[in-house]
Amino acid sequence: MDRYDRQVKFEGFGKDGQQNLRNSNIMVMGAGALGTQVSELLTRMGAGKLIAVDKDIIEMTNLHRQTLYTEEDVKLMKPKVDALKEKLQQINSEVEIITLNTELAPHNILKILKEHKPDMVIDSMDHFEIRFLINEACHKLNIPWVYGAAVGSKGSVYAIDSSGPCLKCLMDTMPATGESCEINGVLPPAITQTAGIEVSEAIRFLSGKGFSKKLNTIDTFGMNYKTMNIDALKDHDCLVCGQHKYEHLEKDTFRPVQSNCGRVYTLRFDDDIFHKEISGEIIKQNKFVKFITYNGYDMTLFKDGRMNVHGLDGQDEAERLYREIDGKLSVKLTF
Repeated sequence: MDRYDRQVKFEGFGKDGQQNLRNSNIMVMGAGALGTQVSELLTRMGAGKLIAVDKDIIEMTNLHRQTLYTEEDVKLMKPKVDALKEKLQQINSEVEIITLNTELAPHNILKILKEHKPDMVIDSMDHFEIRFLINEACHKLNIPWVYGAAVGSKGSVYAIDSSGPCLKCLMDTMPATGESCEINGVLPPAITQTAGIEVSEAIRFLSGKGFSKKLNTIDTFGMNYKTMNIDALKDHDCLVCGQHKYEHLEKDTFRPVQSNCGRVYTLRFDDDIFHKEISGEIIKQNKFVKFITYNGYDMTLFKDGRMNVHGLDGQDEAERLYREIDGKLSVKLTF
């Protein structure tokens, strides 16, 4: 019996839907909570090609909600996309899995999309600024995409193509699921249901039914599910889909100090910092990442030059630390 027999028997999907899915090239932006579950569902269903994009390594705090990852992955400090590919290939070897261990930013998102030519993008990111970037890039290149967010017990999903409102149009209507799960927490059932709706929108589109044209919201603790028809909310004066202005794509491509949630700052250096000496102690390392303590700070240094620093009290302290470290980078390490 064909491995996809049960879903092919569903009248709304059928053999044509399965073939369209088999021929599809889907990019999943993010390999965290939403990304792992979206990618697993699409792999089990038999997507043709799946492109996973993420910049992070697996940490212990990920495991309660980010399916497929294990404690062993944490010990080995694996990049998320590498572990994801390994697990997905064990689930369905027929699916082509492409991984990009990189940070999405204004300087590279268009290049990535043009190079890989996805039929669809599924958002699995964890902060709104990058979603505005996805919105502009997909509109500029006319790529349909599915927005999804989950925080606390709530989730929201909206699938976007050129015929309806874009994300920018809806900002006054969107529910409060743009906060960070690091501050507000998140329940795994909210992620699972949100990921399921994202994939449902994707297979509707690929099977020829089109997107639902609805904003879907859930509250898995309050046991509420709502949909809203949003076609009427299209703003013909919208900067993005009305005027074709892309302010996020045109932002300065390099910000050396960036504030994240939970008193974490990202300091960006040239990628050769990974092989230079910093006064401090390397707690553990592999070819992708180093964990360092430096002057009382806990740091995570990535191969691409990003450094996450925990416990900083503000932008001024982060910029001072950046200048201090940048001024000391001179001596090559020997491995």
